[in-house]
Amino acid sequence: MIGRGGSSVSMEYLKVSNFKELFDSSYNLSSLKFLSLMELTELRVIWNGSIQAVNFQNLTELNVGDSISLRYVFSPTIARNLPRLSVLRIFDCEELEQNIENDQTSSQHHLHPICFPSLAEVSIRDCENLKYLFPVTFAHGGILKLKTISLEKVSKLEQVFEGDEANVSKDEEKVIHLPQLTDLKLSELPNLMIFSPVSYHFVSPSLEDLKVGGCPNITTRFSVDSKQSVHAKTQASQSDDETIVEESAAAQGTTWPAGSDISWRAF
Repeated sequence: MIGRGGSSVSMEYLKVSNFKELFDSSYNLSSLKFLSLMELTELRVIWNGSIQAVNFQNLTELNVGDSISLRYVFSPTIARNLPRLSVLRIFDCEELEQNIENDQTSSQHHLHPICFPSLAEVSIRDCENLKYLFPVTFAHGGILKLKTISLEKVSKLEQVFEGDEANVSKDEEKVIHLPQLTDLKLSELPNLMIFSPVSYHFVSPSLEDLKVGGCPNITTRFSVDSKQSVHAKTQASQSDDETIVEESAAAQGTTWPAGSDISWRAF
């Protein structure tokens, strides 16, 4: 636990190494702004037990790297109480399966949904067991300040925004806006199938740099309209006639075939 060797502490910055578990309910770190967790080869749990989530409400930047035993980054309680988290960077965490632990709490807690209202940058690299970035419910107003998404060499990633397609009507399109997103990079993700579930349509009016490479199995189609808004749309299988109609509608902009490499910058 924090407080017994292997750490250097100040009011705003904390760097930690060599622990199996970190924070519990006995520590008050309410002034902490920057947290860097590096080379924690035995770390499995960052936030443990009935920790007071208020202790981390000023956290703005979290970096986690070379922590090969870590299975998830956030507990649901902590994830609901990070109003100022702006930067999230994770790399070389081999066993990481999800960013947020599955929520086992009662339904009353769902009145306070998980969201990161200040998150501006998320960057993940070399986390081979991660299956998705965030639940698609996050995108319903929970990450409106997000500017950068960078996912590289996450070999088992299947979805960027994960959702239960069984509960989604394929006839009802859900349009999601990421109004401040400027940079999207998807690189060397061989198992990536979709950006978001079927019938979701993501629109990024501020995107300046789009890079997709080494994602041969992705079925989401990216396009740019005449106003330079970037669209990411995942649809059920289409007939030839439907495809022709869609391509005709996008004729004033640019549409890339599913699975193709993309390197596009706004002009």
